[in-house]
Amino acid sequence: MSYQIEQRDEQLRNTTAHITYELTFDRAPQHLVGVRMRVSNITTPKLTVVMPVWSPGSYKVRDYAGHQTIERVSVVASSEQRVTSYELRDKTSIEIDCQGASEVVIDYVVYCNERTVRTNHVNRFHAFVVPPALLMYVEGRMDEIHHVLLKHDATLWPNVSTQLSPVRPADASGVLLGALNYDILADSPIEIGDHVVKTFVHAGAQHELAIASTHTLDADWLVEQLKRIITVEAAIFGGVPYDRYVFILQAYPGTGGGLEHTRSSVNACDPAALLDKVRAKDVLSLLCHEYFHLWNVKRIRPIELGPFDYSRENYTPMLWLAEGLTSYYDDLLTYRCGFFTEKEYLDTLASEHVGKLLRVPGRFKTSVRDSSYLAWLKLYMQSPDANSRCPSYYLKGGVVFLLLDLYVVEHSDGKATLDDGLRLLWKRYQENPSVGLTEDECIALLERGTGVQLRDRLLGWLSGTEELPYDEILAPMGLLLTVAPAKPEAITFGEKRSFATVPPTLFVGWTLAETNGKLIVKAIEDGTPAQEAGIGIDDEIVAVNGRRVTSAAHLDQHLAAAGGIASVSAHCDGRLYTTTLTATPVMKVTLDVAPSSTDQQKELRAAWLRRTV
Repeated sequence: MSYQIEQRDEQLRNTTAHITYELTFDRAPQHLVGVRMRVSNITTPKLTVVMPVWSPGSYKVRDYAGHQTIERVSVVASSEQRVTSYELRDKTSIEIDCQGASEVVIDYVVYCNERTVRTNHVNRFHAFVVPPALLMYVEGRMDEIHHVLLKHDATLWPNVSTQLSPVRPADASGVLLGALNYDILADSPIEIGDHVVKTFVHAGAQHELAIASTHTLDADWLVEQLKRIITVEAAIFGGVPYDRYVFILQAYPGTGGGLEHTRSSVNACDPAALLDKVRAKDVLSLLCHEYFHLWNVKRIRPIELGPFDYSRENYTPMLWLAEGLTSYYDDLLTYRCGFFTEKEYLDTLASEHVGKLLRVPGRFKTSVRDSSYLAWLKLYMQSPDANSRCPSYYLKGGVVFLLLDLYVVEHSDGKATLDDGLRLLWKRYQENPSVGLTEDECIALLERGTGVQLRDRLLGWLSGTEELPYDEILAPMGLLLTVAPAKPEAITFGEKRSFATVPPTLFVGWTLAETNGKLIVKAIEDGTPAQEAGIGIDDEIVAVNGRRVTSAAHLDQHLAAAGGIASVSAHCDGRLYTTTLTATPVMKVTLDVAPSSTDQQKELRAAWLRRTV
């Protein structure tokens, strides 16, 4: 099976297809989508059609067939259509007897009521559909052109936003879209509804911003920020690799996350985040992250990630490249775009990258490479003790690439950065786009691109479970990483009048949830005061020093007033127990420029933090 993911709209105009899907939305209020799949040009006595179990970019088996009901399978022979028999091959596949048939028609419905960037969500006001969660494929015929006909009321849902290419202008029969093969189809989510659409031309390509939300947001402002993101990221690679790109933004309360595609991305956020200057930076960082993926992981990719097997897990040790590298670059690009000051960027590295990793006991137990293999179990199905067992390849992978970039800058005397390695990886993709990278090839290209020998260092960091050498790598850049008890900030009111002393919050190492007036322990980290006190997950914290507590704030207050050493009464499985808890100061991680930086350190730091456009 070949693997081709590049598509330009002009390639699909006025094409024909022997595999088509007709989507109807008559039952959208019940979250149902009707699918009529037609397969013609049949040359085999049996046809096998399969519903995928996962979506590329989201490494979890989701068993999409669980939301599917097949209503009828028909064959067309001698200009006559008749219902035919089929057999289940397994939970996702059906085999159809099609001897003598010129066409097979499969009618089914899919329940679509999960609002995430990787699942279908349909109601009376809109439809967001993810093809792997909706559209079956034909075994052995995935390399063909596929068409999708959208049949919806265009007066209610006037807008269609997708990277799928228009086959012909929309007419009374519906909106006809196409993909050169199933891999491109599977990679092309569709938003249909009355959402806000802004189009603009930038970097020589057409772009679209589609905002699906019940809130009124400043789309024009967001377009200007997207232009900056496109400019900064395209500068690394020498331009954009597409004719058209769609940014889909789902702004609904309680949503978050993103998913990358070859000519689009789906980004989710709470609408309040775009009305808050501080939180808006997180949204911009997410947009930087998902847009960067159009180069890294969709094109520059591990060899195991395309062509895909949609029927099972696709294992790779290289999610450190796919997500770790991208996690490092998202905040670096946020800084390069001017959304962060230098100080804000260093503070973000300290608190959101290194600081978070230092709070993961599992970094000493599982390597980044192993966490990549375990993504199918550990990332999307996290147990309450996940932090104590395994580091995220996003988090630790990103910190590894931070250190690698600084290592490259130092050992090239500021003449190279990780950007240079990326450019060589990009050139390799352009020369051989159908085959991904092996780990050895990837590291060799990074070495060649930067001119720095880094294989042993990088593999040691990716395969090991020792603490990363922060001081060794940061010192040559004139950077100081400090882990120290957080200092209480002075609180004033009115005309700078001093406020009452507020005891500092202490570190316990648990995650608490306030549920129906009860304080329930949801997670415990290894090696922390909570674990050492023997407190268990799902226990209810009842009292501190004999005083009833029903909220985390109440508990923190009593614990601080007791100086961190307190008798804690808890409830487990119908019985009460009492233990002594010794809390510790909350530690703050900071990354600062050394006040006595040498000229060389200043030059190296400037090379790393240079804004290229």
